[in-house]
Amino acid sequence: MKIVTQLLIILHLSLLSFSQEFKRKSPEEKARKYTSELAADIHLEKEQEEKVYLVNVAVSTQFDSLYASKPEKDLLKKSTIDILRKRDAEFRKIMTTEQFLRFDDIQREKRERKLKEKEEKEHKNTNPSFEKSK
Repeated sequence: MKIVTQLLIILHLSLLSFSQEFKRKSPEEKARKYTSELAADIHLEKEQEEKVYLVNVAVSTQFDSLYASKPEKDLLKKSTIDILRKRDAEFRKIMTTEQFLRFDDIQREKRERKLKEKEEKEHKNTNPSFEKSK
């Protein structure tokens, strides 16, 4: 019985310490990660990468303040579209046409993948036998 109690205490303490390690990333950290992924995917030059990073910091900051205000769903969607359109306009100025088209393709692929996952999740929720039939 003592062993079980000790194991439960250890498990509880480890879960508490693990949950405290989660830390939100700053806009700069998010921008750095996204910029490095983007630079690898579309082969940005160093100067372009720096400009894209600055745009991404601004976008990340805007999203953080948007989500902090907890807007209604419609306003969130509208604001998100506005932020992304402005980002794309800035990227168009920074990138070559070929790079921007590649960026646009990557974004389209991400949207399609996300939509497909959402549809599968909805289908799975409405049809519990869906998982068994796979």
